[in-house]
Amino acid sequence: MAVADATPHLDAGLLLLADISGYTAFLDTVATAHPEMVLPVGPVPPAYQVMSSLLDIVVERIAPLFTLSEIEGDAVFAYALDQPLRLQGEGGVVGTIRSSYGAFRERIDEAMVVHKHDCQACVILPSLELKFILHHGNFVIQSIAGRARLLGPAVNLAHRLLKNSVTEATGRRAYVLVTEAAAAWLDLGPETGPPHVERYPDAGTVTGRVIELERSQGDAR
Repeated sequence: MAVADATPHLDAGLLLLADISGYTAFLDTVATAHPEMVLPVGPVPPAYQVMSSLLDIVVERIAPLFTLSEIEGDAVFAYALDQPLRLQGEGGVVGTIRSSYGAFRERIDEAMVVHKHDCQACVILPSLELKFILHHGNFVIQSIAGRARLLGPAVNLAHRLLKNSVTEATGRRAYVLVTEAAAAWLDLGPETGPPHVERYPDAGTVTGRVIELERSQGDAR
């Protein structure tokens, strides 16, 4: 969505964060495996191209429904306005997220075959995972430096949910944490994922559902 002018305006919609788990540790391992990176010039390890490619494929797969707002280090932040688009049910939004996760895993498999690099970092590449936060609420869209920026409590809460206890509670590293606000807007039935609760000192109690994301049989590492 292009912002026509710099006048902030209030809107409502879905907020989506896709975060690569293990990203920081992976890049630290790359630096250890490639001590030549301390030099000011030289070849860049292929792992960096792989990481860029992983973010690219996530953006590509969510693009039919969501507009990219930011690439935030190891996370993609995107949104979909209530109007004119309103796709309800698991087949639309959740189906798009599942497709994005499948493409993410496929891209890692492809990288392992194409680069055939056996350094310590590349060996742990398949351990990277992808988690999603899906929230619904009101937010302000403001043009800053020619790009649409989202501001507001709903945006803050979505980002806060990146730090959660889902893995501790379920053992899953790949999942969609859907807040009740998003589940209600999407008309998701009670059978769509078990309930989950997060409590924050400054944000209070947040209820939602956890939808597991499964690797394919050939990628069950």
